[in-house]
Amino acid sequence: MSLIALIPAGGVGERAIDEQHRTPKQYRKIVGKSLLQHSVEALLSDPRVEGVHIGVAPADPLIEAEAAQLGTQVSIHRSGGESRAQTVLQTLLAIEETRGLSQEDWVLVHDAARPGLATAALTALIDTCLAQQYGGILALPVPDTVKRMLATEAKAADAIARIQETVPRDGLWLAQTPQLFKAIELKEALQRALAESAEITDEASAMEYVGQQPLLVRGHAENFKITWPQDFHLMAQYLTQDLE
Repeated sequence: MSLIALIPAGGVGERAIDEQHRTPKQYRKIVGKSLLQHSVEALLSDPRVEGVHIGVAPADPLIEAEAAQLGTQVSIHRSGGESRAQTVLQTLLAIEETRGLSQEDWVLVHDAARPGLATAALTALIDTCLAQQYGGILALPVPDTVKRMLATEAKAADAIARIQETVPRDGLWLAQTPQLFKAIELKEALQRALAESAEITDEASAMEYVGQQPLLVRGHAENFKITWPQDFHLMAQYLTQDLE
């Protein structure tokens, strides 16, 4: 059995870009390292992870310089696609071609934009999934009251949204990454889902599409995804605390 990690980094994270920072967010530095470096180190903090495979856009001009900072346990694949699902699938196919994949191999898929992954959470996910021999994800129960926005036929860009209804939060969880599955099972699920034009937002949704019910392993608040420019400041605080 092998346990490898995969980071889909084929996009630029447009929502996180502002006038002062035009670099794709995975390459933006925070507390002295790029988001990609932080995320790679977080994945390798569990010694069972044999290596990290990163899928980037075919024409990515920054990955070569970045690769020198990532270490010998990292492999780069120019396998980025038009969507996250396509990037993950194409990277899995590239891994299969270069090193092979067996029915017993597992893959951790993690966002480059989640540099706050703690070793304890990663270890809990791996321990749980290997013990159960079933895939799962890190996630957090929804803590707040959830509102659904009123849908309108036409809405001006500067209009103020209205509430349509309150959605019961019982049983609702916020998905995080890593998401851990048997590598070949995930590959086949993504192939089927994409061929049938299913809406796939993460790896778990691909597995759900083919009938699986992935495990929910409790994550932690610091493992949030950097999405907006202001998120960098909050993540920097978390990462600085971890270094103290």
